[in-house]
Amino acid sequence: MVKQRWLVINPKWLILFLGIVLLLFGVYRGASAYLARVRVPPEELFAAAMDKTLTSSSFRFNMVVKIGGSVISDVKGERVAPDSVHITGTMQDMPVEFIHTGDKTFIKGYWSDNWSCLEGNKMADSELFITEFNPLGNFNFKDVPVIKKIKSEEVKGTKLIVLELRPIVQNSLMELNYDDFVYRVWLDPKQQVIKKAHISATGKNGSKDKLEITLEMFDFNKQIKISPPNM
Repeated sequence: MVKQRWLVINPKWLILFLGIVLLLFGVYRGASAYLARVRVPPEELFAAAMDKTLTSSSFRFNMVVKIGGSVISDVKGERVAPDSVHITGTMQDMPVEFIHTGDKTFIKGYWSDNWSCLEGNKMADSELFITEFNPLGNFNFKDVPVIKKIKSEEVKGTKLIVLELRPIVQNSLMELNYDDFVYRVWLDPKQQVIKKAHISATGKNGSKDKLEITLEMFDFNKQIKISPPNM
């Protein structure tokens, strides 16, 4: 009669074996997810990031606008959907502060050191101020025939994907004054939002009117409150 033999495994070796299996599984899942993101066509990456950025409930931003190499505006601000915004900085070398909430726009520093109030949305809706009041208005396109991946770049500890776009913009004022728009956008593939953008365009009157906009966006969907000033 054949005696039964039992295979006895040291519990320590069993735990080690299971740990290795779980580690390899985790590495496989992580590598698969990374490769899936890397292999996504730039058009899909940009579409996903645009959608999530444009539908964000709030964000903060820094922006510098140059024309012909001269700084026209240098502002920082915060925006809460659908159209509340608070901006501080300089425009045309003059310190300014804007608060737009509801159907009122409050201004300080542009014409006076005291707060002034404008009724209605005319100023906030004006194409003259769309860059400062709504940075996302810079991403209003008729079409984007060219989108290509340039590189990956680490910014403030986060690895971002850099895309280059050559869009047809939908802004009559910008179309009237500029040609050959080139956008570089830095996307966070994990959060699927646009973190940074550099926009350049050739002035129709030559290089002296070249447009450059540098934009950084952060704190997406944070709790941000914008209130009218105490006047």
